Amino acid sequence: MKIMTALIAALVCPVCGISAQNVYDSIYVDNNWRTYMTHLPDGYDNAVQYPLVLAFHGGQAGNASLGWFAIAYQSALSQKADTAGFIVVYPEGSVFNNNRTWNAGACCPPAMDQAVDDVSFIDHLLDTLFADYAVDTTRVYAAGSSNGGMMCYRLACALSGRIAAIATNACSQMYFPCEPGREIPVIHFQSYADTQVPYEGGTGEGLPGIDMTSQDATMDLWRTLNNCLYTDTVVNGNGVGYDFIRIHGCDCNASFHQYNTTDGGHSWPGGNDNNNPASTQLSATFLLWDFFQSYTLECEGVAIEVEPQPALPDVYPNPVVQQLHLAHLKGMVHFSLKNLQGKTVLTGQADRTIDLSGIPAGLYLLTLGQHPVPLRIIKA
Repeated sequence: MKIMTALIAALVCPVCGISAQNVYDSIYVDNNWRTYMTHLPDGYDNAVQYPLVLAFHGGQAGNASLGWFAIAYQSALSQKADTAGFIVVYPEGSVFNNNRTWNAGACCPPAMDQAVDDVSFIDHLLDTLFADYAVDTTRVYAAGSSNGGMMCYRLACALSGRIAAIATNACSQMYFPCEPGREIPVIHFQSYADTQVPYEGGTGEGLPGIDMTSQDATMDLWRTLNNCLYTDTVVNGNGVGYDFIRIHGCDCNASFHQYNTTDGGHSWPGGNDNNNPASTQLSATFLLWDFFQSYTLECEGVAIEVEPQPALPDVYPNPVVQQLHLAHLKGMVHFSLKNLQGKTVLTGQADRTIDLSGIPAGLYLLTLGQHPVPLRIIKA
């Protein structure tokens, strides 16, 4: 039941570009019709291979009609797809008695209780998307919030051969045992104020009887699975309250990045409010796309551009207090330093050093020249 919604999207979907195209479709999997919305970016060209982001909505208790629109509205991923040039697909969870959820393992009912095989759905969906659209099959990513984030963790465990990296929000690992066939890079967002998925784990509001895994236990699991050696921590980043934990030195460069905000709640950081206020300390959509660009199904981090890019210079020290030194740089290049909300805080020309003495402590993204993948700079 394929429905073209380029014009309808302009009327009912404030996060969709007018000239972009939405396609609502379904596939028959395990004796059920499963639905999904595909957003093709502005200027989509079937002759170009695009990265693909699967975006998973959270559980919808008594409000299943929201479907794909909930995560699209909260995250504005369709807008990001239009400017960054990727396809975003919004799969929809199964509905029982007006409750729409994903079976992510130990959460969430009713899909969990009905033993819905959502992994099979996504596996078949990818086959369909690869046949219908111009997708780079090595650059498929999964992003989700709440129960949808838990589903991303399950896919990382069960479909590691098809998912290059995941981005999760307001959730925890709920699928065990997790035995991925390869290392999976993870970027995770969590609010200390989230009462539905408490940072320390245990039972949260709205899901009685569900024992949430703690954030520390989730990080420890992926530290082990990815065989990581080092952990860095930034406290009160940029002076606005978030904490950043970077677990790195991992096999296949599969880092784990954890952002913990002190504001917001059970919502999408930097996005539109749902029933809870969204954090204003950072933008999850901006950060997850920056993170995804560094990964394919291959081990090494790569750039999105097909043509080879010049190697980035080494920067040191990192963390930096005042002067950031650029090694092996030939001539002057333009640089841009952005905070985690995507705002430029410093720009200019540099050849060997950049003076960061006037920048508040925190985590920043440094772009040098025309290279598409920023460097992560820790300002002490």
